[in-house]
This record gives sequence, structure tokens and C-alpha cells, in this order.
Amino acid sequence: MRPVTSVAIVFASFAVATAVRAQTYFPPPTDPVGNPTTPQKALLGQALFWDEQLSSSRTIACGTCHVFGRGGVDPRTSQPTHPGPDGVFGTADDIRGSHGVVLQDAAGAYVPSALFGIRPQSTTRRAPSPVNAAYETNLFWDGRASDTFTDPVSNTVLLTGNAALESQAADPPVSDVEMGHMGRSWTDVANDIASCTPLALASSVPPALATFVSGQTYAMLFQQVYGSPGVTSDRIVFAIAAYERTLIADQSPYDLYLAGAGILGAQELSGLAAFQQFCMTCHRDLLPGSHTTGPALNDFRRIGLRPDTDDAGRQAVTNNPNDLGRFKVPQLRNVALRAPYMHTGGLSSFFPVIDFYNRGGDFGPNIDPMVAAIAGQIGPQTRADISAFLQILTDPRVQLEQPPFDRPHLWSEGSLVPTTFGTGGPGTGGFTPTNQVIPPPFLGNGKFMLAMDRALPGAPTFLIIDVASSTTPTPVLGHNYYLSPNPNVVFLGGALATGSAAGDGYVTLPVPIPSTPFLAGLPLFGQWLAIDPAGVSGLASSNAFGLALF
Repeated sequence: MRPVTSVAIVFASFAVATAVRAQTYFPPPTDPVGNPTTPQKALLGQALFWDEQLSSSRTIACGTCHVFGRGGVDPRTSQPTHPGPDGVFGTADDIRGSHGVVLQDAAGAYVPSALFGIRPQSTTRRAPSPVNAAYETNLFWDGRASDTFTDPVSNTVLLTGNAALESQAADPPVSDVEMGHMGRSWTDVANDIASCTPLALASSVPPALATFVSGQTYAMLFQQVYGSPGVTSDRIVFAIAAYERTLIADQSPYDLYLAGAGILGAQELSGLAAFQQFCMTCHRDLLPGSHTTGPALNDFRRIGLRPDTDDAGRQAVTNNPNDLGRFKVPQLRNVALRAPYMHTGGLSSFFPVIDFYNRGGDFGPNIDPMVAAIAGQIGPQTRADISAFLQILTDPRVQLEQPPFDRPHLWSEGSLVPTTFGTGGPGTGGFTPTNQVIPPPFLGNGKFMLAMDRALPGAPTFLIIDVASSTTPTPVLGHNYYLSPNPNVVFLGGALATGSAAGDGYVTLPVPIPSTPFLAGLPLFGQWLAIDPAGVSGLASSNAFGLALF
């Protein structure tokens, strides 16, 4: 029997997916002229979308903030991640955005940011979902990603329509909050990823994708997909967008009902009727016949969620005063998976969202008339009915992460992420130094950093490292130490902690990891010490960390 080649497997998978798509309610999204979707390009885009190596720190993939089991949004937002415009955590304007990278220079050295110090920064808006985004002509909450794509390196317009996905994909890799270092360019991005082994940090890679990348470099994959050598900005963006055009969720119970292939229960039908009365004027993606058309998916409204001074919204793009505080109306398929809600992530579930609209918004003036018209009209039963209807908008393939929503398991989701444990000893101002161990400790990571913050500025610091630890701390000079009871320790010189006030001192220590194979699996544990006259025995100590090289 003749063996089946990897290319044949890829094309067979694509053909099956296409055949299934043809039987569903949605038409295929329109490719932009100049970037036709092909099976191999979509697979290359899938690899890039789920590869944490696309970020400067090797810690963030596109998929980190867009997990399908959560409807395509960030699952890491159970607590506020950004203090909001007032810069203070624990106040009403806090935001559940997405953690990105520590502010850093091109060498990977940390630079403290005003809000986050040397800890991962956060976006100021909740990540929208890429699922079904292929039908939209403006992306991001403010719509700044238009359907015309301009190459970020040459500044040449390459695509003149249907290219919002390309425009959106060009943003995060060069953002020094989301994925990049300060001053990162798309030339840097292309050079970085060209030297990486595809999905080297990922695990549980879906079979078709694993076959596609097996034994390949990114340079080889780009040659194979595009027919000529070169890992470039436009090719990276084109591949990611091609993959995202395969992410079509059209098999929810509601979609089957619209297609005449399913039925709804009594409460769901009541909820649909109420939704049509109160909500569908804005959420026209659920209106039969308009669910995949640009005009129905590119509406911006001012709903009065927060004061205009918090976020200008659409006005920041158009400079039109009438757009102040307006944000994009999101599509609602898979919305039951996407809590918390709104661009701030400030509403925890459906009932608070419905109650917000039943109040007619919270912050005027100039709340959209469609919102104001709802005020006071939604009673308890209608509230429950609308919630029941919203539950049937979930495509089970999205929820279960089944094709085309299957994906690799990220390093940041796995057991190889460094851990911190134990309790340190406080110093000046009662602040206790804290370990910050963020990058992946893989062999050959020349930008691996060990860091500590919350120290006394100007304090000399030292890092103690051992290959074993103890769950029971050993008191020494009034401090708890979590290293081996029979230590074989190494003291690494840190530096004088940098900062200006008690508690904001920090130090980063570059520890390049060699590519030596026999180091794989080596465990390392450590704690920081800072010379601090206010600490016990003249010292402040951090908690402990543990990691294993891989």
C-alpha cells in the first residue's frame, strides 16, 4: 500500500472541514484579494497563532488571550488585571484585561513600568474573540483594524478589502504591553520567529498540525507555503489571518434552529422573542439574513458603561466628537463561554448585563437611545428568558475545542511553569521582597531572567540557588529558607536594587541558559536576600522559587 503523505493528510482534513462547512448555516467568509486561504497557509497560521515564541519573552501567544473553550477570550481574568484610569487597584474603574509581558528592552532586561513595575503588564480592554471575526470589517473594540491592510515594514497597502483580520494581527506582536519589547519592529518579529523551531514550547499538538510542523523549521514552512524563501511580516500576518478565517462557529442550537434542523424549548423561544424586542437592533449578528454581513457587524454604540473620561473608544480612531465613548457591538455566538462581559470585563454574568440595560445605562450624558429605551421594561421572567436564550448560542465544537477549534497546549498552561512558594522576611516599610520568575527556562534561552521586587532601593542583593528544596523551612538568622537541609548552594551576585521609595526596589539578573542537552530536567530552587537594616538580622528575604530546565 502506498503511504499517505503529510501533505495528503493536510488536504484531506481541509476537504472534510470544507464539506462540513458547506452543510451549515453560514456562507464561507470572503478572502481578501491577495491572500487566498489554502490548507497549508491555514496550518502555518495555526502554528504561529499558538506559538509563544512569537513574543519577545517567549511567554505569550496569540492564543494565550484567545482560548476557544472560553469562547475565544482570555481565561485569566477572574480578578482585575489593570487598575484603570485612576491607577489604583480595588476601585470602581478596575479592568479585567489581558496580562501581557513585563516591560523590557531588546535584550530582555526588565524596565519598570509606572503601573506594574517589573510584573506583567495588562491591556486596558478585554480581549474580543477571533471566532467568526472573519465576517467583520473593523476589529478591536474601537474598530482601528480596518479592512485595508498596510504592510508595517514597507508601509505599502497590500490588501484593499476584507483584510480586517490582517490589520488586527499586525498589532499585538509589536506592542510592548502585549507581546513585544520596547521598540520592537516587525523586522524584529520576523527575524525572531525565523530562528525558532515551530511550537517548540507547546504540547498536545493536534495531529494535522503536528504532521505539518514535524521536522521543519519556520523557514522551511514559509518556503513550502509561499513557494519562495523568506519569513516576512506580511507572510506571518497573512498566515495568521488565513487560520482565523477557518474559525467559524455556526453549529449552535440557535443556528440549527435557523437552518430548520433543530427546535427550541418554550423558555428559549420566549427569550428569543424578548431578545428580538430589546436587543437585536444592536446585536444584528443574530438577525437571520444579516449574521455575516459587514454592516450588521460593525456597529459602535455608547451604552453608558463608564464615564467618557475613562476611555474615548471609537473617537480615538475617527477624531469625531460624536464617537466619544462608543465601542464596537460584539457578536454574541458563544457568549455564554465568555464571562466576564463588556470591554472592561466588569459584569460577571448575564443577569448583571441584563440589569445594566434595564437601568438604561449608568453614565450619561448621550447614552444611545436604543439603550435608554430599554430602561425599566425587563421584568424577572423576561430576564430569565433572555438568559436562557443566550445559553443556546454556543457551538459545542468551540466549547469542547474540537476541529476547527482544536489547539496545542501552551507552555504557560502546563507543569513546566516556574513556581513560587514559601514566605519571605520583610524589610523597610514592611515590604517583603518577592520573586518574579516569568520566562520559560528552556535550554538555549539566552534571555532568561530571574528577578525580585518589593525591596529597599539601593540595597545590595544576592540570589541563593540550590538543586533541592525543603517544604519545611529552616530558620536562619530569623528568616525562613526553603533550600535543601543539606545545601549545595551557589550565591549569585545580584545588584543594587533600583527604585526610589521603600517597596519599589527591584533587581533583574540575566541567567542565559546554555543549550547543553544533559541539563534537561535539572531542578533549580532559589531565594533572594537583600541587605536591609530594617529587616531581621539586617536582611530582607524573598519567598522561594522552583523550576526545571527543559
